[in-house]
Amino acid sequence: MPDNNPEQIITLVFEALGIRNGEWQSLDVIDQGCYYILENEELLHSTLPKKVVGNLTLLKSNIPLVRRKSLMGFVRRCCAFQHSAILRKRQQVRVQNKTVSLYSYKMIN
Repeated sequence: MPDNNPEQIITLVFEALGIRNGEWQSLDVIDQGCYYILENEELLHSTLPKKVVGNLTLLKSNIPLVRRKSLMGFVRRCCAFQHSAILRKRQQVRVQNKTVSLYSYKMIN
């Protein structure tokens, strides 16, 4: 890990989550990187401002909706810290005669 540089740490978080500047990434892939944040939670608290880290306890939830909302809130705060933004795209598809929404995210500067 880098030596207490917030910009580098946020970049590593984005890489672990699969978020790259200008490329769409599905929510399932981003959710798989949640464990990286939990493993490095102590480093995040010691390096990043408290308003960026926020409350990460819901990342341990077994309910995917709760975990993903908390994760994307953290990602949005990190983007705001770097003066960038994250876009969301919803695509509706039919799966077994039901309409399902698939979400994708993209970071822009």
